[in-house]
Amino acid sequence: MNLAERLREIRKEHKLTQQELADALGIDRTAYTYYEIGKTMPSPLRLCKLARIYNVTVGYLLGVEDNRPELIRRQGAKMLSAAADPIAQLPKDERRVLIWYRLLDEKEKEQLDELIRDGFEKKAES
Repeated sequence: MNLAERLREIRKEHKLTQQELADALGIDRTAYTYYEIGKTMPSPLRLCKLARIYNVTVGYLLGVEDNRPELIRRQGAKMLSAAADPIAQLPKDERRVLIWYRLLDEKEKEQLDELIRDGFEKKAES
């Protein structure tokens, strides 16, 4: 299976739209569509972002790995099959938030966690 086929297949499994992915990657929908039909190839940076969104390896997306590898989840280092990724089970608005969260680096995730925690503390005080 080639990259275009993998991108289309995994997007549908995760119940994401081309527009949601295009927004997350900072491109227009047509540019993303070209990835799925094989007209263009994502840049290495965008390919890495797609792998992070889907919680798979770049090798899997490229078709170098036929089976989805088990990935180590950052929280608690639990082993999680990529096929068991819960993103497809979430409502649309929560999927969008998870996509953006997965694109953050560790420092940005810590800052976001702190911001959310501060917001809840202020809410609890009022």
